[in-house]
Amino acid sequence: MAELNNDFAKMFEESLKTRDDYAPGDKIEGKVVFIGKESSFIGLSGKTEAIIDTAELMDEKGNFIYQKGDIITAYIVSVRGGEVKVTTKLGAGEINLDLLHLAYQNSIEVEGTVAEEVKGGFSVNISGIRCFCPYSQIDLKSSDDKSQYIGKSFSFRIIEFKENGKNILLSRRILLEEEQKEKEKNLRKSIAVGDIVNCKVASIQNFGLFVDLGGMEGLVPKSELSWGRDVSVEKFSVGQNVRCKILTADWDNKKITLSIKQVEEEPWMKINFSEGDIFNAKIVNIIPQGAFAELTEGVEGFIHISKMSLTKKIRRPEEILKKGDLVNVRLLSIDKEKKKISLELITDEADPWAMPIDALIDSTQTGIIENTKSTGVSVRLQNGMLGFIPKGELKSQNDIAKNYATGKEIKVLVKEIDKENKKLILSETGALKKEEESVYKNFINSNNSSSGATLGNLFKDKFDNIKNQVREK
Repeated sequence: MAELNNDFAKMFEESLKTRDDYAPGDKIEGKVVFIGKESSFIGLSGKTEAIIDTAELMDEKGNFIYQKGDIITAYIVSVRGGEVKVTTKLGAGEINLDLLHLAYQNSIEVEGTVAEEVKGGFSVNISGIRCFCPYSQIDLKSSDDKSQYIGKSFSFRIIEFKENGKNILLSRRILLEEEQKEKEKNLRKSIAVGDIVNCKVASIQNFGLFVDLGGMEGLVPKSELSWGRDVSVEKFSVGQNVRCKILTADWDNKKITLSIKQVEEEPWMKINFSEGDIFNAKIVNIIPQGAFAELTEGVEGFIHISKMSLTKKIRRPEEILKKGDLVNVRLLSIDKEKKKISLELITDEADPWAMPIDALIDSTQTGIIENTKSTGVSVRLQNGMLGFIPKGELKSQNDIAKNYATGKEIKVLVKEIDKENKKLILSETGALKKEEESVYKNFINSNNSSSGATLGNLFKDKFDNIKNQVREK
């Protein structure tokens, strides 16, 4: 026990001793024991304390990065009359060429102020000693604005020390790369695919945004900026705070893809639309078959070209619509599972289907041929209704396209009316037959039976000639 007490006493005595063999350039570790307004103290071995500028315990914004009790790594700047002065990087205090050479040999950071731009780079002042930093070593990325560095102080590493200090080459880029690697290492541990992160817009490109994740940049493609189709990168600004969802993370190739829109619930999950609903919508795209209209951000419906007019044929959507137009539309059908909505354009035309139409059954109407198919012919009646003549109801069933040219006038008989689906079934042969019957009836009524059998036969022959003329029309 006595031996143990002697050892403890010896260790305690040694701890009270003050080192006096510190030399400029020595790397030390100590505890922050006092923080003052301008100067602070670092506890070294025994009772020795070193002085450090309080500013070195703060970041660029003036926030303390070290607190009382924290362990700090520093370098001896000077030892005078028992006073030891230290710095976290050489150059912050009194520096000579010997210290800079020591910094070069031990890869110790030095602090310098960019004095001016010179040929090939910048002249950097480290405590009155002139050094040189090439353009390629001042930052991670090259910039056309060289003036942004002039007059500012940065940390550097000495990468060449020649001619007894007459030629000192510096690099800031090496330190930035090391810092970035450390940030990437920490970032890799802290985030994963699917996480929601807060970041800042670093740069804006035509194809999307690059955002700063605090260690490396990630890309938000333009398609991931908003659920809406009509989105512009111009609504964002550099430095803007944004919340993003991590979609992919390729750490080896330093590629991270993010989404701003997927932070919010997909619009299709929130809508509560019904058939018959009316919307003031924006035309966001036009194709030959029709137009897409945005009902709410991220939810679009399609207006087929056949649903753009109640009374006339629209051959090209551009005849009445253009991208960016605000129009009124009615929802015809919705399929949430397939995310499809069918719309019709609301116009100022009078809807012929809203009029009394029962009297049209079995009536003869005049119309214009709008379209021909192998199965029949579409005809627009004079009242604006669109009907269809099946092939079996055509007078000429061979080479329909040739015999029923678009724009040609034609007489038809209305055979069926489907009000619910707004469909008419028409017949050309029925119209011809009805016309024949009308001619024959008028002919018979214009002659009484007292004319005699011989005269009646003559009239019958005359009627057959008229009937054949009607059929040849």
